[in-house]
Amino acid sequence: MAGIFDTHTHFNDEVYKENDFEVSEMIKEAKVNGVTHFCCVGFDIKSSKEACKYALKYPNVYAAVGIHPNDVTKFTKGDLEEIDVMANSDNVVAIGEVGLDYYYSDEHKEIQKEFFIEQIKIAQKNDLAVMMHLRDKDGSESAYLDALEILDNLNVKRAIVHCYTRGIELAKKFVKRGYLISIPGVVTFKNATSLQETVEKLSLNEIIVETDAPYLTPEPKRGKLNMSKNIAFTIEKIANIKKLNKTDVIEATTNNALKVFKLA
Repeated sequence: MAGIFDTHTHFNDEVYKENDFEVSEMIKEAKVNGVTHFCCVGFDIKSSKEACKYALKYPNVYAAVGIHPNDVTKFTKGDLEEIDVMANSDNVVAIGEVGLDYYYSDEHKEIQKEFFIEQIKIAQKNDLAVMMHLRDKDGSESAYLDALEILDNLNVKRAIVHCYTRGIELAKKFVKRGYLISIPGVVTFKNATSLQETVEKLSLNEIIVETDAPYLTPEPKRGKLNMSKNIAFTIEKIANIKKLNKTDVIEATTNNALKVFKLA
C-alpha cells in the first residue's frame, strides 16, 4: 500500500520521548507501511509549538494547532493569540484539536464553548480547517449538537469530526453540511458495531482516516503503543466493511484529506 494520509497523530506526545521513540524513525516505519502524509495535532500551547516544529522539519508532515476542550481552564483568552500566531506558520493546515468534551463533566461547558468559538474564528481568519474533538457521556449527543449549532452560527465550511465512534444518524448531521468523518483504529475493534455500520453506510467521499497515535491502537496490535504505521489495519478494515480494494479506500480518503487541508 502507498499513499495513506494519517490525518491525526501526536508525534508531540510525551509518551514517545519517555519510551525513547524517535519521530524520524516512526515516520520511516510508517512510510514502509504505505503512509505518505501526516498531520501532527496540538492539544495545548506547548504541543502545538512542537507540531509546528515537526511540520517544518519533515517532508509531508503538517500541523494542527489548538487548545483541547479538556485543557481550556488552564489557559486564558490571551493564550489564543499564540494559537493565532502559530496558525500562520508554514505547513499548518488546521486548528485542532478543539471542540467540546462533556464526557467526564459538563461543569466547564460555557468556557469550552467560548474557546471553541474563538478558535474557529482563528481558523476562518487564516483559512484553515477546523479539527474537532467531540465527546459525550454514553447515550448523549449534547456535545455534538452544541458543536453543530456553533458551526452553523459561524457558517463553518471546512471541518473534521476527529476520532468518530458513533452511529450513522449522528454522522449524517455532519456530512450533510459537508464535514468529514475521521475514522480511527476503533473501527477494527470487535465491539465497534455501531462505528462499523457507520463506515458501511457513509460514502468514501465523506471519510478520512487517522490513528490518534499513541492512543486507540487497532487490532491486532491493541494493547501496545499506537503509531502511524498501524493505520494500515484501519484501511484494511474499512476496505473489508465496504467490500472495496484497499487502494480505492486509500485514494479516496487521501484525496479527501488533501482537499479539506487545501493541499490539492
